[in-house]
Amino acid sequence: MDFVKCKLCRAPFFSYGSRLCQDCQERMDKDFITVRDYIYDNPNEASVEKIAEATGVDEKSIIYLLEEDRFAIKGALETSALLRCQICGRNISSGSICESCKISLTKDLGAAVNALNDEKKSVKSTVSRTRGNRETTLMSEYSKKSKN
Repeated sequence: MDFVKCKLCRAPFFSYGSRLCQDCQERMDKDFITVRDYIYDNPNEASVEKIAEATGVDEKSIIYLLEEDRFAIKGALETSALLRCQICGRNISSGSICESCKISLTKDLGAAVNALNDEKKSVKSTVSRTRGNRETTLMSEYSKKSKN
């Protein structure tokens, strides 16, 4: 458990990994439902400003929900200008990483996992050979002692 500041209200709280305090998390859950329902009912009014005005949810909360990839506003130029990929800087409609960078990261992570697995196999093989040599040496020594 860490003592952190809430990403939205900056209040300190004990966290098990959450970036929001309990009050802000509850508010975000309610705001998400409100915004989601509005977007479903009004798909062509896709700007943060319009959504905030119509729902009463503040723009900061809407942007936070977009960054957390809770929903996306498709085709909204204003939104894509607000959110940029944290890796390459491209405009995105939700989340924090563009699809191209997600694919690249997934490939890189897969390659790293494969390399680690190969390294583990190599270490296991070396340990087995070493253990086998040690057992052979011990068996030879035992044979010599038992003959004497």
